[in-house]
Amino acid sequence: MLRFSRNFNHLPKAFIYQKFTASRSLTTNIAHNTTWKAHASRNLTLTAFGAGLTTVGYLAFSNPAHSEAPTYAGTVEDPATNLVFPINLNTDNEWKRLVGLGVRAVTFINMNVYVVGMYMKSEDIGELRKLDGWKDFDKNKFLQDTDLQEQFLDQPYDLSIRLVPTRATNTQHLRDGFLRLLMQRMKDQEMTEDEEREVLNAIQEFKSNFVSMRVKKDSEFIFTKTKEGGLKLVYEGRDFGTVQNPWLAKNFFMSYLNPKAPSSEAALHDIANGFERLMK
Repeated sequence: MLRFSRNFNHLPKAFIYQKFTASRSLTTNIAHNTTWKAHASRNLTLTAFGAGLTTVGYLAFSNPAHSEAPTYAGTVEDPATNLVFPINLNTDNEWKRLVGLGVRAVTFINMNVYVVGMYMKSEDIGELRKLDGWKDFDKNKFLQDTDLQEQFLDQPYDLSIRLVPTRATNTQHLRDGFLRLLMQRMKDQEMTEDEEREVLNAIQEFKSNFVSMRVKKDSEFIFTKTKEGGLKLVYEGRDFGTVQNPWLAKNFFMSYLNPKAPSSEAALHDIANGFERLMK
């Protein structure tokens, strides 16, 4: 937990301190790289961060990207959007197979945002079968708590998420959605001051990897959790960098695997079905 007696002398130079209240809590606002202010609690701190994110509308386009998504042999169609996903995905000259996919939707306005599919290497699937809890995989348990997911994401597996927008958008809009998810996960966890600072730096680096540009419908993002614990971003075959932070990589994937608040309910259930088949 964060303490009221924090020493702020070692915080990154990129941030500017203005004033402290009696609580001396740390406040962040990454989206505008603005000032640090204190609030009475850590929850208000991280809420302020999320509230400060700049939400860019779908029509605020710049630097359009015109690349076509790669093509693959053998596909599966998402039933909600009719978008097709490859059964096998090549990343860094290594093949991964599809575990499951599903659409992320904004239900209150009845709008599909993007489709995600999770991929892993066949040899890693073989290793996963050997782990306690996984060799006798229970789909109901997977959909009730995060014990299996935590164990899975703590392994040195090379995992990828393929994300395809269902409509034209921009990187700022997608980026801000990811940052809100990460900040919510951060707020829900207990961290020391040093751990929080490392995570905030990683989120800042992840944010900076999103170059402002137009994103076409059906274009392809690949997010990879490397076996070393980094999070790599590739868009339309172009490498936008890897953030070497295990917390960031794990929690980006956990946002799609957490049954309590999944980013895509459809993807979570299809991934659970996929694991049930693969663990036999």
